[in-house]
Amino acid sequence: MISLRETTAGLYGAWRLAHGDRAGLDWFDASATGAVRSFYAALIAFPIATILLALDLSRISVAASAPKIAIVYVLAYVLDWAAYPLAVHWLVPTLGCEAHFLRYIPALNWSRVLELVILLPGGVILASGVGGPVLILPVILFGAVVLYHWFVAKAGLDTSGAKAAGLVAVNLVLGVIISVWAQSLVR
Repeated sequence: MISLRETTAGLYGAWRLAHGDRAGLDWFDASATGAVRSFYAALIAFPIATILLALDLSRISVAASAPKIAIVYVLAYVLDWAAYPLAVHWLVPTLGCEAHFLRYIPALNWSRVLELVILLPGGVILASGVGGPVLILPVILFGAVVLYHWFVAKAGLDTSGAKAAGLVAVNLVLGVIISVWAQSLVR
């Protein structure tokens, strides 16, 4: 199990990165063990992701049973947390930033907890069915998360903005594919 100290350090590092402070990277364990242990962030983020999923499911027609929905979305959640780091592992030698991979993975994982927190108000707004100018807020929050993700990739891998943007695009595409797959199984 992960310690409270390690959890606090991970979340604080992610918080510093969210403020544009590259020194947030110093709060992560950049070893292979630290990278693996940072996946505990997925457990911390799971309740927030579950709330966002419930909000999303309230807006679509679902034909599957509750157990099937749970199985599909737990699998999708695990796949979402694993697919992008695996893709990055495969891409970093080509991008010339392989030396920073083990620093990036903990930064990525702990930052994902904050990303879900940032997205939560937008999910509530979209699920509420309100219209009008307030609908711009989910777009702004999503944009902030994309920008944050870009900064974490740029700082964590010590790479160019263009390469970081490419990695963010890979993450977004993988996320859409996994989401569409999951929705197709429960509709």
